[in-house]
Amino acid sequence: MKKTGILAFILIFAAVLGSVPAWAGGQTSGGGAAKPLTKVNMAIHANGGGATLFATTIEKGFFREYGIDPNITIVESGPAEMAAMRADTPTLDIGYIGAGVAWNPIDSTGNSLSFVFFDNLGNSERLLARKGIFKPNSSGKFDYPSLYAGLRGKTVYLEVGTTPGGWLKNLLAAINEGYAAGDQLWIHCEDAAFLSGYTAPNNKPENRVLIVNYATINIPAGMATAGSNTVDIAAVYEPIPSTILRTNSSIEQVADIDSLPKDKVFPSTVVAGTKWLKANPELAKNCIYALYKGALARAADPVASMRAAEKLCAKPDETFVATVNAYFFPGLAEYKEWFANSNSAGYGYLRSLYNERVPNIPQGTTPKPFDQAFDLAYMLQAIQELK
Repeated sequence: MKKTGILAFILIFAAVLGSVPAWAGGQTSGGGAAKPLTKVNMAIHANGGGATLFATTIEKGFFREYGIDPNITIVESGPAEMAAMRADTPTLDIGYIGAGVAWNPIDSTGNSLSFVFFDNLGNSERLLARKGIFKPNSSGKFDYPSLYAGLRGKTVYLEVGTTPGGWLKNLLAAINEGYAAGDQLWIHCEDAAFLSGYTAPNNKPENRVLIVNYATINIPAGMATAGSNTVDIAAVYEPIPSTILRTNSSIEQVADIDSLPKDKVFPSTVVAGTKWLKANPELAKNCIYALYKGALARAADPVASMRAAEKLCAKPDETFVATVNAYFFPGLAEYKEWFANSNSAGYGYLRSLYNERVPNIPQGTTPKPFDQAFDLAYMLQAIQELK
């Protein structure tokens, strides 16, 4: 029998048995038998920052290398993802989150979560506005005086439970620097939870910035609508800003990550259910090791990672390309330097995130201490052991 015929026979026979020999393309463990894959329910967001890590880890075969079958769910927003992960019967084990919902792993009540991986410093949040509202400076840039004048007395639409909410607060704090308290911008929102921990510097009506809780998915239509229902200014996360700018010539971008001081740039992270971590220590370790190898591959070729993310999210090519240079994807040097010790930059980013989100946990709840909210043992082991 020819070699191809033998191979075909073995593959058919293996299919009946449910496994494929290693030399014919199957995956094996040390004993030579096919290595079974364990399903892990994972969540990603459909943008460059929220999908590239998991997409690259899949594309490079690292999950399979560690015996993991990734069951991917693309979530529409962070709050929905947190609800699924913290449910009495969770449907998600581990997933990417932005800074907006990062109070959930700090919350000590209910089914708790833990931060398990430092993903990226992303430029997903943008402030968009109808052209003419904001006036650039003489260099054509929207500096803090430009943003102050454009926002003063205006209404901003955003989904308050998502990352743009905290991002806008930080932007306003930066804009207010140098102004006397009585002249600073202040925010008002009908959603009391959004104002938790916030103290307005004054109550002058002319300085107010009204925040309207508005579903992110509805912002493109709102910015394309004229009349009383129009959305003139919005804080929103990728890929929606790029889509709006590409399809609506009346809208411009007036602020992004470069508008914030470095100490107000927060990381996106990967979180996991605490019960899942405790019940599956070896599986959790393997998952984090695979993600770390994916992170190193992403840093080596971010453009390829954007393409992999588009493929995973079923998006057209070039959907995420506009932001490929705006994300800071840490590589081997950054992970080693940022987590060399408790005073290193990575911990600084995470402490800033923790301190910023503590006020967002439910009132009357005691927040988990920093060391209990962050379970980074597997990530730190991966940094030491893998290259």
